[in-house]
Amino acid sequence: MVTPPRSLAPAPSVSLLVVLALAPLWLLGILGRGLWTPDEPREADIAWRMSLQDDRALPHLAGVPFLEKPPLSYWMSAATLTLFGNSAAAARAPNLLYAVIAALSVAALALAMQAEVAAAVIAAVVAMSALTAFRVSVWLAPDACLLAGYALMHLGAAVGFMAKSAPGWLVPALALLALIFWERRWQELRRWELYAGFLLQALIIGPWLLAVARQPHATETLSALFWHNLVGRFTRVAAPAALDYTSGHHNSPGKYLRELPLYLLPWTLLVAAALVRAWRHTHRVTPAGAAWRFALCASVPFLVLLSFAATARDVYAAPALLGFGLLVGLWAHDARSSASRIDWLAVRGSGWLVALIAWALAGALGVFAAAGAVPWAESAVAALAVVGSVHGALLLAARAGRTDDVQQSLGWIYSGYAAALCVAAIVVLPVIDRWQDLPGLAWRIHADTAHERLALLDPDETTIAMLDFRLQTPFTILSTADAGGPGSKQQLVADWFRDEGPAARVLVLLPGHAPGNVTLWLGRFLPRAPADGDGVAAALIASGTAVLVQRYELPQGRRYALLGPAP
Repeated sequence: MVTPPRSLAPAPSVSLLVVLALAPLWLLGILGRGLWTPDEPREADIAWRMSLQDDRALPHLAGVPFLEKPPLSYWMSAATLTLFGNSAAAARAPNLLYAVIAALSVAALALAMQAEVAAAVIAAVVAMSALTAFRVSVWLAPDACLLAGYALMHLGAAVGFMAKSAPGWLVPALALLALIFWERRWQELRRWELYAGFLLQALIIGPWLLAVARQPHATETLSALFWHNLVGRFTRVAAPAALDYTSGHHNSPGKYLRELPLYLLPWTLLVAAALVRAWRHTHRVTPAGAAWRFALCASVPFLVLLSFAATARDVYAAPALLGFGLLVGLWAHDARSSASRIDWLAVRGSGWLVALIAWALAGALGVFAAAGAVPWAESAVAALAVVGSVHGALLLAARAGRTDDVQQSLGWIYSGYAAALCVAAIVVLPVIDRWQDLPGLAWRIHADTAHERLALLDPDETTIAMLDFRLQTPFTILSTADAGGPGSKQQLVADWFRDEGPAARVLVLLPGHAPGNVTLWLGRFLPRAPADGDGVAAALIASGTAVLVQRYELPQGRRYALLGPAP
């Protein structure tokens, strides 16, 4: 992050520095792994289906309309699947574009707020490498597109809407309204320029809404998209079981604020130091004070609003991390010539956090080697590289600290952190891919049931998606959501076997995860947890309703039972 003075390093140089700093993390996280649960198998199937559809107004999961989100991110992934083939990397390829847009937008905003080049780079790097923001940027889900959209005002609001419906407007609108209220600049609400951009949004969103309105059951579709999926995430509304979003991912008061330090890792202490410095600057009636107020308004109000939602997932908070990244950029600019003891404690503490993460990664590599998941030599070399790169970077950061260069010190800390993650990922990602090999598992089920009638008992979206993605395995869904009584599953399966005969099969997701090398090795030293039973499958077999035909397991991963009719 050592850069020439601002006059010699215009915005293109900042863009290059930001992309070079973050590219290794993006490339490994986006292109270097398979499809992982949760969500990615479902999103891949929807995108693949979109690439096959003639009418692309609505996304489809296994041929059934999927009404949780508008289609923009699926359009993008469908295009790359068509261009590059049906692979995880191809489905995620648009994430590279989203991540670059989000990172460069944060850097450009920091520059516009008179931050120098190094501070602008720090703002983008902190925003996009914080734990939750990084996870969102490399995950196959509409949240990555939403993260990019939040940075571009009216165009971004339209993009955010087309990626994830009305929540695409929340952060820009909350940031603007909170800043106007804070500075009492009510005249801004009368400016025509503020509203002219809505024409652009109407031109982007309007044609899609018209296309949806012409679909069969348009009223129910629009209700699912904009009532159940939006209002239903904040409070319980009358809805079918499939559209009741309050039944999972429960929220609690202050959950997001309590978990915020985890979302921001490893830059939590930098954000804390920036908040301390912001306390002094936000009271100043100057352009610099307005910049600090804007950074706070771009992050805090959204987190407060999320705290009132009925559902909670860490990825929902990712857009707020862009504002915190901007806040750290302003702090880095301001602290370059007046770093306080608190500032230096935050910098050194961030180095210690990165060192702890490096040692945790090295320990994980050691466990993988001891369990036989990776060769000892490969694990030892990677662990040494992880620890050595971080400690070498921390020595250089300490040297920069002796000259009071906050920005260069942070640059070295980030360099060590990025190197450690990348080296560990090269070894660990293939192992996790084996644990998450849902395409291979789906192919086995597909082959075993090619000449039989397959039903899925109360399947989750991952099960549906993995059997449909590239295979289009024929199946019927047996759902007990609307059936009552403890015997409803047994009766449903018995009826299926009676109607379809000896060739009928039922696939049941078993509870828990299958054992693997790592869990078996750790079991030597940790208290053994009670073994996961076979749940519903065991009950069906015990009652004489079904017999076990085949069992499928992934090490450390999912397990299924294929049942047939009892003689």
